[in-house]
Amino acid sequence: MNFEEQTARIERLIWFINNSNTGTAEELAKKLGVSRRTIFSDLEYLKGKGHQIVFCQTGKSYLFIKE
Repeated sequence: MNFEEQTARIERLIWFINNSNTGTAEELAKKLGVSRRTIFSDLEYLKGKGHQIVFCQTGKSYLFIKE
C-alpha cells in the first residue's frame, strides 16, 4: 500500500468517525477493506496526532471527543 492509499484510508476513517458511522472495529475493517489490526493502528496514529477517540457502546461507533 502506498502513501496515497494510506492517506485516502485515513481520510475515510475520519469521515466515518465524524459521521458516527464506524460500527465495531470488525465492521469498520470491512468498510475500509483492511484488517482489524490496521484499524487499531490507524486509530493509534490519529491519537498520536492529538485526536481523542473513544468507542461508544450505545451508538456502536468510534467518536472524536471534542473539548
